[in-house]
Order: sequence, then C-alpha cells, then structure tokens
Amino acid sequence: MKLALLRHGPTEWNAQGRVQGSVDTPLSAEGFAKMSALLLPEGFDTARVYCSPKLRAVQTAAYLGLPDPVIDVRLAEQNWGDWEGLTRDEMRARDGEDAFEKAGSLRGLEFRPPGGESTGEVHARVASFFADLAKRGEDAVAVAHAGVMRAAYALSTGWDLSGPYPSELDLKAVLVLALASNGIPSIAQLNVPLRAR
Repeated sequence: MKLALLRHGPTEWNAQGRVQGSVDTPLSAEGFAKMSALLLPEGFDTARVYCSPKLRAVQTAAYLGLPDPVIDVRLAEQNWGDWEGLTRDEMRARDGEDAFEKAGSLRGLEFRPPGGESTGEVHARVASFFADLAKRGEDAVAVAHAGVMRAAYALSTGWDLSGPYPSELDLKAVLVLALASNGIPSIAQLNVPLRAR
C-alpha cells in the first residue's frame, strides 16, 4: 500500500521562524490562500485521510478538500517543551550557544528539547502509525508536520539524524511511501508536487 504524507500549510510562526511543536497555531492568511489553491497528487483522490490533531493540519486538510479526516495523535508534531514559541536564536540566547548540543542534537534519536519529547519517541509513534495503517492495506493520505516527515524519511532510508539534514527532502512537497505488510516504509516517490486546483 502507499501513503502520501504532507506537511501543513504556512502559519505566522513559520514565517517568524518560531518552533510550534505542540502549540496549536492556525494557518496564516498565506496558508489559507495557498492550500485552497491546491489538490493532492493524482491517484490519492479517494484514499482514506488521516490527520494530526493540530489545528494547522486540520485546516490544511479542509482547504485541500480532504473530507472527514481520521484524527490520529501519532501524527502530531514533536513536543519542543520549553523551546516552543522561540526562534533558534532565542533558544541559544536563553540556553547558550551549545543549547542544541546539550539537548543531544549530535546523538540523533536521543535529541530532546528541554521539557519536550525526544526524536526517538516521535519515531516510535510514527512507526506505530505505519504498522497500524499497513494492517488496513488501503492507500492513504496523512496531513502532518515537519518532524513527522523527517521521521518517515529516516525510517525509510536509515538516516540516523546525527548528520546533516537531507537536502533532497522537500517539506513543501508530498512524500509518497510504500508500506510493507509489517508497516516498514520505503520511499516510493520523493517530492511529489501538489497540483494546482
């Protein structure tokens, strides 16, 4: 089966470079306009739709014309704890220039923002979602977040997150995964553009 995974549309905090994480921010005016002008890639028009519970993802699904999404908390963005609402510069100003290293940024899945969720925990819940989805055996669409897309890419390729961010992964496009019967993902198509309405 195949899963088309995409990130929510733009928000004000995206434009400001602020970490949203578990904060329930809405789409910006730009986000509403952008998402309402787009459609899913061909072949997924009748697929079951799953969605993060965060407002920005739910609104994205609605403006893309995706009816009755199944809300799944495993598709929520990584909780960034004390760093939510801050820019990277503000995080460093508050917690030191080595704030990310102290939080485990060089240790891949062990990275945990202060008071937040580890990257490994995000990967575990995304892998659980994939396993349950594979049991259904039906093509699907999921509207989620950057952290979920990174987790999906890592689970599909073996990237351990301790190296540079993969330049080939475009968070503005759709990541199409093939899920084996046990939920193990592989990349079927990378960076599939949304269609103009």
